[in-house]
Amino acid sequence: MTRSAAQAGFTLIELLVSLALLGLMITLIGMALPLAMTSAARTSALSDQIGAVQAVHHLLRRQIGETPAFVTQDGYDRRVIFSGKPGAMRFVANPMAAQGGGGPRMIDLHIAQTDQGARLVYSSGDEKRDLVADAQRISFSYYGPRARGSDPAWHEDWKNAAHLPSLVRIQVQSKAGKLPWPDLVIAVFA
Repeated sequence: MTRSAAQAGFTLIELLVSLALLGLMITLIGMALPLAMTSAARTSALSDQIGAVQAVHHLLRRQIGETPAFVTQDGYDRRVIFSGKPGAMRFVANPMAAQGGGGPRMIDLHIAQTDQGARLVYSSGDEKRDLVADAQRISFSYYGPRARGSDPAWHEDWKNAAHLPSLVRIQVQSKAGKLPWPDLVIAVFA
């Protein structure tokens, strides 16, 4: 059966099938769009977390790694201005650009335990801020020889006032489901 020129066009069945397919495609696209939006939001949040980890690593590398070898002279004793404990670290560093000019400042890093977890707190003068807000566990360790001539090793504290440690390690164990923090090992150039 052939169609004549007067009967050219779509049949009612063809039109209904094409409308059904169009409705199905719109439904699938409508269902996929919220999934894509949530995925984009998750990716953005993960990117923000990675940026925060990188910013903290950069700050600590700069502040600890470039610790100047300041010494005090107390009578005949020469002492490096650096103190390292398992839960706290104190040292002298040049100020960050945001802190303005001026000379070197005393920096305090300490671990505060709260109900929400461990926090890494940075203090310098009047400035105080959390670098890590809610970790499972945070620890400091120090690498170097305990005394001149001894072999270097990792220590929980640094009591040697004659020289700085060669390396400082900061370990942050994230809570379950949070972005893992890589260990930060900083070479101290003094």
